[in-house]
Formats: sequence, structure tokens, C-alpha cells
Amino acid sequence: MRNLGKKRNSRVKEIFVTHIKNNIREYSIVVLLFLIGIICGVIFVNNASEMQIEDITSYLNDFTNSLKENAQIDKGVLLKDCLISNFLLVLALWFVGSTVIGIPIVYGIILYRGFCLGYTISSIVATLGIGKRYFVCYNIDFTTKYYFYSMYISISG
Repeated sequence: MRNLGKKRNSRVKEIFVTHIKNNIREYSIVVLLFLIGIICGVIFVNNASEMQIEDITSYLNDFTNSLKENAQIDKGVLLKDCLISNFLLVLALWFVGSTVIGIPIVYGIILYRGFCLGYTISSIVATLGIGKRYFVCYNIDFTTKYYFYSMYISISG
């Protein structure tokens, strides 16, 4: 009985590895587009004018100050809203990616999400400084994992 779990786990792993080997081209394109989007987001913030940097800084400082003052955040509602928006993104990626015409749209969405991530990281580091980058990277890494799952679903179909 105990060996059944190990055999099943290795079978799932074998199927997963075979799938990635068979679709390495698609995965490479998606990762490359996502990285291009991140780089474009960072470049966009780095080339922003002083007025735009001040707007970003004031927005982020106001937001963090409001979180410090009003610590009453309904985490259940926040989680529900986040799951619903990400589920809709996964559903849209799957639906659009299931047609030949929609594949460029999927690539555009992936490029856009990479841009948003790069813009977010760069603006937070520009505002908070490099000293708090570990906190920022941890929080962004946590949410980005779910986005990679949605990308996997959209290109695996």
C-alpha cells in the first residue's frame, strides 16, 4: 500500500516532465515575453520624470500610511477579490488561448503582466529604497507564483 503513493507521484512527475520537454518552445517564449515585460516596466520607471517619481512616491507613501493608521483590513474580502480577479484572468487566458486567433492576445497579456510586475518592483524600490527589497521581493514572489500557474494553464491546452 505504501508503494502505491510513491509510484503515483513518480508517474505524475514523469508526465509533467514529458509535457515540459514536449512544449519547451512555448514555455521559452512565455518566459521570454514575461522577462521582456519586466525589463520594460523597470526601464519605464527609471526613465520617468521627477514629477512622475514624486507622484509614485506620494501614492505609495499615502497608501502605506493609511495601512498603518487604519489596520482594520477585512482579509477575507481582500482574499475573495484577489481570487476572483485571478480566476477571471485564468479563465480569460484559457478561453482566448484555446483559439488560434487568441494566441497573440495571450502573449500580449503575459507581456502586460510582466510590465506591471516590473513597474511595481521598480517603483517600490525607488520609493522605499533598496533596504526593504527583501520584503518587497517576498510579497511579490508570493503573488507571482499564482500568475505562473495561470500561464501554465493557458499554454498547456
